[in-house]
Amino acid sequence: MLTLVAELDGRLVGWVSFGENRDADAAPHVGELRALFVSPTAWRRGAGSALVAGVLDGLRELGYRESTLWSFDRNERANAFYEHHGFVRDGAEQRRDVFAGALEVRYRRSLA
Repeated sequence: MLTLVAELDGRLVGWVSFGENRDADAAPHVGELRALFVSPTAWRRGAGSALVAGVLDGLRELGYRESTLWSFDRNERANAFYEHHGFVRDGAEQRRDVFAGALEVRYRRSLA
């Protein structure tokens, strides 16, 4: 797993982790954006977009041709952000106890 951080005005405002895909049905050429956080104080200032761009470049450098990520179905802000960056829902869903059974949906995009 790799981690990138975002800084604005000398302050850490976000981070993202990515790497090998953890899904049981993942093909070897599919990497994963595992987690993304940007402080609300930095929303709409480019930090999140820079982090996603770094993930996509990093996954390409690691030899992956696609990326997936999991997002909560009801997190409209995050889902709109991911869709803006070219991710589309691929139909996979899951519920995990660690997230109180909230519905998660999987997004996917090509790295070409």
